[in-house]
Amino acid sequence: MKAICRVAKVKGAGSINGKSDHNYRHAQVPNADTTRQYLNQEYVNTHTQLAPAIEERLHDAGITKMRQDAVKGMEFILTASPERFQRDQSGQATGDYRNGEWVRANLAFMQRQYGSNLVAFTLHQDEKTPHIHALVVPITADGRLCAKELFNPKTLRQLQTDYAQAMKPFGLERGVEGSRAQHVEMKHIYGLQQAQRQEIQRELTPVQQQQEPLRINKPDVMDLLNLERWRQQQEAQINAEYNRRLAEVQQAAQKAQNAAVANVTAKEQAKVLQQRLDSSEGLKQANFEKAQKAGQQLDQATELIEKVAVLSDEKRLDPEWSQQMAQKVRERVLPQIEKDLVQSVQGITTSDVNQIGQQLRQNMERRGYEFSQTPEGKTSLVVEPKSGVQINLTTDQFEGKSVRELVNQRIEQIKQEELKPKLRQSREEGRSL
Repeated sequence: MKAICRVAKVKGAGSINGKSDHNYRHAQVPNADTTRQYLNQEYVNTHTQLAPAIEERLHDAGITKMRQDAVKGMEFILTASPERFQRDQSGQATGDYRNGEWVRANLAFMQRQYGSNLVAFTLHQDEKTPHIHALVVPITADGRLCAKELFNPKTLRQLQTDYAQAMKPFGLERGVEGSRAQHVEMKHIYGLQQAQRQEIQRELTPVQQQQEPLRINKPDVMDLLNLERWRQQQEAQINAEYNRRLAEVQQAAQKAQNAAVANVTAKEQAKVLQQRLDSSEGLKQANFEKAQKAGQQLDQATELIEKVAVLSDEKRLDPEWSQQMAQKVRERVLPQIEKDLVQSVQGITTSDVNQIGQQLRQNMERRGYEFSQTPEGKTSLVVEPKSGVQINLTTDQFEGKSVRELVNQRIEQIKQEELKPKLRQSREEGRSL
């Protein structure tokens, strides 16, 4: 994960006012969620605009005359790779960083580097990825306004190194030194987003359509004369359909990922859109969500075919082709079921036999399991819903013991724990005598 520090010049009044409108949300901002604006915060500037903060710093430094095209400010955008931040299903970064260590470390770094020249430090959390806009007035130690002296190729390279070092505690590292990647203005990025979204949506349309469930055809009269051939035909049919769906999902996911990193105006700038600019404004994350959905549907297709295999092997469906696959699924799932069951037994807190069964069931259901009964209705079954694998609470053993033995062992533990205070009290009474 990368520490991202972008620096740009701010010159005339128009540029300064534009930055103010963006940073303090005086104008509409693409991709900003108005319901999250309360999470934004200014830490340095006591004004509602940037211009008076800049003029105040220039006045304090005694600078009254300057060239008309002088660089009055350097804007920093400070953030990190999208994966550094926890996100919800919509791709929006979650949590509140206003009082977090990451923001405090960024503020301390900027104050250390630029002191009183830092006139604004604004946290934005209403866009996809949290980021900071900081404004520095480039005044030299001897009181001159000179951006070229403070911000040149050498000092900017050192800035990237120093910033990455300050962000190291957060698992962030410097980008590749000497990289030829070029910055693209954000107003250009906003113009590209809608076209990219439409392109990705087209690629994912086949994946988003509702899939028909996989089916096994019932044998007709002629098939009954040769059941082995019928089984082979059904196996081939299901395998072919399964492979077709996998190929469709994989192809759509690959196309979506390709679209996510392709700049619709210039292929040579794709690396920038993928690794740098998308990071700071959330475009990369938005595109990643589409590819991630395709991957989730691939997982669902895999779960479906595995569940069919288990049902088949347990004679709820008949084809023999699924036996080997069902065994592999059980070998993967059963250890986790056993672990969860043992932990659920250990989570029992009562020795009352009338409540133990209910507690065990609640503990397993909290872990996502379902309960059913055998056709005779006498035995409880625990079902892992994703795979359909089930265990018998009456006959199956876990860690070499039946469920009854595990429960009895837990009851004894509870009783011993209940006796400890009484024994301690008896000893204390004996000492007092």
